[in-house]
Amino acid sequence: MTHGNMTEHARARPGLTRDAVVTRAIEIGTAEGLEAVSLRRLAQELGVTPMALYRHVRDKQDLLNAMTEAVLEGIDAKVGFRPGMTWTERMRLAIDNYKEQIDARPLALPLSIAYTGEGPASFWTYLEDLLSILLEAGFGRREAIVLIRMISNLLAGYLLLLRQGAPPDAAQLDAHQLDLFRRRLVLSQLSLPRDQFPNLVDSAEDTAEVWLSSPDRWWQDTVDLIMFGLERMLERSRDGSGPQQTSG
Repeated sequence: MTHGNMTEHARARPGLTRDAVVTRAIEIGTAEGLEAVSLRRLAQELGVTPMALYRHVRDKQDLLNAMTEAVLEGIDAKVGFRPGMTWTERMRLAIDNYKEQIDARPLALPLSIAYTGEGPASFWTYLEDLLSILLEAGFGRREAIVLIRMISNLLAGYLLLLRQGAPPDAAQLDAHQLDLFRRRLVLSQLSLPRDQFPNLVDSAEDTAEVWLSSPDRWWQDTVDLIMFGLERMLERSRDGSGPQQTSG
């Protein structure tokens, strides 16, 4: 293919911009999954040659980074904050806001994993908001940063699990089939040697019911677990026995 041909194709879309490329990539990723996004696919969708896209994105990673920043734009931890709220009320609401806003962005988690940039602006804003809450609560600066990292890891893991939902086989079953699946799971536990697994055998019904349910059922309990832990750690910090910091 000659340079002239590439120029001709590139000029076929004179209004093509980086934002347009990123927007179409997000549309494809949302509809078909992030793995469906490629520069070749985008070029076909936009009516240009793959080389023409390099005027707007350096490479696939640059595209992924731009998609991440676009998808995460506008995430706001402080939605619903009111004067006079306690630090625990604000922290609970910030966590709820994060979950709600990530849930509304199907590509947010896979893009965050793929991201290699220095941090979307929304990330720094969210970090600043959480840091402000914990510092005002009385946590030390480094301790607050460590806690935010821990909370972020927990929430990311939870939301990835939520995306996965019930086991893949169970997700395709109707109510009757799901009940049969649950019964098989119960029987598999009841068949375990009681002398080695006494608690699992006695908990077979509960375990099957819980494992085949969406983890979203226990979201508020998850928030409680995080908040009760933060409150206890603040008490421990005030007592001078905060979490030990390790180097490296």
